[in-house]
Amino acid sequence: MGTNLYHVLGFIPATEGWEMPPALEALARALVATGKLRINADTQRNFVRMGTADSDQTFTARELNDAALAAKTRAELARHVPAAEGAEGVEALLARLRADLKKAGGVSADKEMKVARVLVQSAHPVVIQLLLTSGTELFVSYSHTVGDLMAVHQWQTHGTASGMQATQAEGTAVYVSAGGDPFFEGDYKQYVTDGFPALARMVVIAGQELGHFADLRRTAQGVVGRHSTDPTQGRLRASPRARDGRRADMQRVAQLQQGMMQAGLARLLAAEKAVGFYHVRLRFSPPWWWHQMRRAVAWLRFRQGCRARGIAIETAIYPYTRHGEACALFLSDMAFNLAPDADAYRDPDPLTEEAIAVIEAVARVPQQVHKWGHAAVKLAWPQLYAFYYDGVIEANLRVVSGRLATDKMDIHHKVMVWLRRRLRPRPDYYPEAAGLFRRTAKDKPAPSNA
Repeated sequence: MGTNLYHVLGFIPATEGWEMPPALEALARALVATGKLRINADTQRNFVRMGTADSDQTFTARELNDAALAAKTRAELARHVPAAEGAEGVEALLARLRADLKKAGGVSADKEMKVARVLVQSAHPVVIQLLLTSGTELFVSYSHTVGDLMAVHQWQTHGTASGMQATQAEGTAVYVSAGGDPFFEGDYKQYVTDGFPALARMVVIAGQELGHFADLRRTAQGVVGRHSTDPTQGRLRASPRARDGRRADMQRVAQLQQGMMQAGLARLLAAEKAVGFYHVRLRFSPPWWWHQMRRAVAWLRFRQGCRARGIAIETAIYPYTRHGEACALFLSDMAFNLAPDADAYRDPDPLTEEAIAVIEAVARVPQQVHKWGHAAVKLAWPQLYAFYYDGVIEANLRVVSGRLATDKMDIHHKVMVWLRRRLRPRPDYYPEAAGLFRRTAKDKPAPSNA
């Protein structure tokens, strides 16, 4: 049985301003400025929960202290203060929330910006623009679940989820867990997943949850269903195009698996396993050289076999993974995410259960792109890829007003980023570098989602 891979990416996310495409950096700064980004960084958090009898609403440090947000915050607090208490009651509630915020420890502005930059790289720019204009709250936790971001009464139903996109009467919210400190620096990790595994997990889960957010069907009257569902049906049913696309893509992944096995994937995997054994224990020994040559021959035959079958795929991922193993992981990951297995996706009605699977598969297109790249996902999921980017994203583009952001960089900026990444001290949260005779994936400053 396969599983959803959270620890791999096809690029190293930008975390500094100079690494970012200008339009994406502007979106990250706008996200922070809204005060809607709520972060629980282990022992520190930048938000507090009101905890009154009628509300579990949260407020960030920016919402409580930023002069530009003061009027809106006071108006929101006034809704939860008895009219008889008036302005004094609002000020008393505000003072209590600020005192609670001091106990929370706070999150540095630098860390807040890094989280925002990673998030805006996890979705198409138009999705982030929609998120900003809709006032959606974004919750990010360093834990493995989003339970610590939620009110107590939500723990039983949603506390064990690794991510969630919620649509409620008071607005939408997106929840993301990183499973560790994604920007870890130092020698002693608190969790084994601190560093790049947490950074990759944040991108993957944010990609999926923001994919759900993008899938919302928006009209002048508000959100009315999803693009991946059939609006003409009274019960939950999948969109015919998305349903048929998922079925076709399941067959396509099975064909790719059969084609790669016929091209010699099993032989390549066996050769890579032998190389891995001797690379750790007897590097540069005669058996090591022998298995390196075996692997080279197996790799060449596999590539030729794939080309003969019309399978053109590059699997350069972080952390470094040998080609055969990466192809095997790719096939398993693409198959699993077309039919994820969890109790939350089951339903007594088989048509409803299929609709849930379709909703999940559509939302997972962007996360798969972050892991394997546009070309690979388009090769394995041609129908759902087209449904998401030609259907869902195009619908989002029609809703957004004003100038559209882009994730493109000019050639001068790309060269500058390439040079600075290689000249600066290597961040501890970067994946391990490839060893001798290991091919390293080409750096990519930011994911292209267009």
